[in-house]
Amino acid sequence: MITWGDVRRWNPADLASAVDALGTRAARLTGANDDADAMTKFGSWRGDAADAATAKGTALATELRQLTTDVSAVRRGVHDAQLAVERISSAVREVDDFASRNGMRIDDGGGVSGEPERQAEVTDRVGQILRDATNVDADLTVVLDRATNGESGGSGVVALATATSSQPKPNGTPAENRAWWDSLSDSAQSSILRDNPDLIRNLDGIPVVDRDAANRVVLQQEIDKRKGDDAQLRGLTAIRDRLAATGDGKPPAFLISLDVSGDGTAVVAAGNPDTAANVATYVPGTGSELAKIGGDLGRSDKMWQSATMAGSPSTSVITWVGYDAPNELVDAASEKYADGGKESLSKFEDGLRATHEGQPSHNTVLGHSYGTTVIGHAARDGGLNADDLIFVGSPGVGVEHANQLHLDGVPQDQVAQHVHSTVAKHDLIKITNIGLPGHDPLGPSPAGGGFGGQVFESAPGDKGPWYEGGLSGAAHSQYWEDNNPSLRSFGRIIAGLPA
Repeated sequence: MITWGDVRRWNPADLASAVDALGTRAARLTGANDDADAMTKFGSWRGDAADAATAKGTALATELRQLTTDVSAVRRGVHDAQLAVERISSAVREVDDFASRNGMRIDDGGGVSGEPERQAEVTDRVGQILRDATNVDADLTVVLDRATNGESGGSGVVALATATSSQPKPNGTPAENRAWWDSLSDSAQSSILRDNPDLIRNLDGIPVVDRDAANRVVLQQEIDKRKGDDAQLRGLTAIRDRLAATGDGKPPAFLISLDVSGDGTAVVAAGNPDTAANVATYVPGTGSELAKIGGDLGRSDKMWQSATMAGSPSTSVITWVGYDAPNELVDAASEKYADGGKESLSKFEDGLRATHEGQPSHNTVLGHSYGTTVIGHAARDGGLNADDLIFVGSPGVGVEHANQLHLDGVPQDQVAQHVHSTVAKHDLIKITNIGLPGHDPLGPSPAGGGFGGQVFESAPGDKGPWYEGGLSGAAHSQYWEDNNPSLRSFGRIIAGLPA
């Protein structure tokens, strides 16, 4: 059994040295094989002695080719193990450092002590790393055993080492993608992460730690190719800075998805959703795009803190800038952006279920402004794989009543109990659903009395001028301010508690 003390002592440099040594040995065997082949070509020499020499040379050449195959297969397996150990060693250092900064200690057996509120989160991460380490050790053991037993030729280890040619099912479901990924050896997974990260980095159903590893490489490449006046550079840099930040109420972050085409999209998790007990997906609204993701990342961190203070044992809050949002308010009256994003959101939520480890997590999807419309259309037209919905400052969610929404696993007659809404007294969004003909194209406010969901309180927000009825754009963005009761309610709902 591999322990935390074992992985602390793992040194990828030792494996790198073995890879170099095996490469040298393979080259020598190739040269010897050429010499053995020469023993089978004797020109005009004929007779019993020539036949015996030819037979001996042929047998020796065959044996050398097998040895060359074995050594090459072992070299590939050790190289894949080296890459995996590098990832594991980095994760071990990160967890040890995080525990130390937060007043905790991890013993050599993997036991966590100190700071009770954070123990569960650290214990989960230690367990995942040890499972990964056990898989790496088992895969390398298979490589060495097969080579020792002479099973590397043709199939066996060679097949294992070339398993990266496998492809996920085209347009597969997240569950199918997860099954495909789990069917690969750790060596094959490592090869994909190294040689073909685009294959899996944005694929729902692939574990978050693997998508994160693949996307970080691409993130740095995109940053390196941009200059200071590039609008997307602000967002890419904000993501990089958040990935590097831990402590001070900021759990480790994971880059789950990144696409720089058009306005750009990105999905970033504060905390690992594959191991958290409570998982929330935050969908921002009009104007959201890659270049502006920094502010949304800050909101997610605040919701993570609020859920933790509410008693959540382990939490992940995901910033989902995963759709083409309206650029301006004038565009936000159209349903086309919600219809364009609903399928992606629904598939992402299915992916969270497919990759989660252990007992199912309590999943919440929270939208702000037009983000609520995206959520509403997804829950209306196909259903969302979530336990609770939160609509914040909504212009309408595409239905007249909460019971027209659908949540996987929630009985239809109970859905309204799992739909939560709030709107600030002075929020300018109210002008979009004042109930006049032609003024509520997205449906009535879910915070209205006749909608049927659960309505909770928010601070009134900054008051606007009299000629706008006291409404203001500032109030539309103040739900995450410190001491706003809405922020406390976000945390409680994410933690599975009443608002």
